[in-house]
Amino acid sequence: MQRINRYPSPLTPLVNDGTGDISHGDYDVAIDNVEAGTYVFAADVQNSGTQTGINVMLFDSAWKPLFSSNKIGHVKTTLTLKKPDRVRIRPNQAGVTISNVIVERADTYDPAVGGGASGLLHRADRALLALSLGVVA
Repeated sequence: MQRINRYPSPLTPLVNDGTGDISHGDYDVAIDNVEAGTYVFAADVQNSGTQTGINVMLFDSAWKPLFSSNKIGHVKTTLTLKKPDRVRIRPNQAGVTISNVIVERADTYDPAVGGGASGLLHRADRALLALSLGVVA
């Protein structure tokens, strides 16, 4: 199965600089039309502020919390959507930056490479490639 990161812009971090209104979702990124299934959420979380508490939260379209963490560093969790829904990611307090975000189907996620297998190379394919490298005409 092909690996697909549902997060729209993995190289652009989410930053809560404290100038907006968190109660109105000023810092949130929503991923619409996520199919029902089990997903892996992984990201790097930094907090340059002095606050302690929840740094990252995930919500569904009804604002039901799917995940929250006060951890600094790499966070990872598995979440299950029972129906197609929206997943909203929030840097929950001023000074929080969330980067390298992955929201990927659990059946394609491969923790050894920080995400899922591309479907391009598997063990048998690598062996054939290694043999063909020695045959240059």
